[in-house]
Amino acid sequence: MMDEEKKFFGMTRMQIGIIAGLAGTLFVTACIGGILIFRGGSLGFGGSSEPTAIPTVTSVMVTPPTLTPTITLTPVPYEQLVPADWRQYNTPLIEIWLPSNFRTATASDITNGFAFTELLFVEVSSKSSAYNMQVAVTYDLMTADSLDSYLESKFPHLPYQARVTDKRTVFVNTVESRRIVIEYRANNIDYNDLVYVFLDGSAVWYVQYVAEISEFFNNLGVFEQSINTFRIAR
Repeated sequence: MMDEEKKFFGMTRMQIGIIAGLAGTLFVTACIGGILIFRGGSLGFGGSSEPTAIPTVTSVMVTPPTLTPTITLTPVPYEQLVPADWRQYNTPLIEIWLPSNFRTATASDITNGFAFTELLFVEVSSKSSAYNMQVAVTYDLMTADSLDSYLESKFPHLPYQARVTDKRTVFVNTVESRRIVIEYRANNIDYNDLVYVFLDGSAVWYVQYVAEISEFFNNLGVFEQSINTFRIAR
């Protein structure tokens, strides 16, 4: 009975036990609160007491795209519409398709008085005509304020035997162009020259289809099909 009444620091053993129990409870509460804080939990104020799930990071290998060099001068979605026996001709500046009865010409095969020559073609010799059809792709520098004023200054220099019979604005695959038909006579033979004129920046491009008059109208559909394959490199 004497031990139960013995006091430590002025308190009985029962009082010391109660205080120790409260301290233990406080320590456990502090530990739980610390765990919740480190796990991103919240104690009240509308926050969630559930631990936040940590997403699993999956390593994914990224393969760079394969770069394929462009082989053709420009995309040719119209290629399937071109007749099977036609051939594509191109330079670093332009491209065009023509029937198989044309071949690449030399400067001695064709004469044109417009501009610098890019491509020349002549019809393969045929017994049906005394004159072989010709095609020329040429260019010149723009020296006027507009394409029409430029052409007005250019065409007065045509030979006196030549005259413009038709001139209109057309669109070739959405590209604005001037379509001009010139009649002329040489060596007692009448010819037609169908000229398409394009403005590309500071360059003026001409695509000419020349044929003896009867051959011209027989092949007009071919010429108009060919001009739709003409492209200027961008």
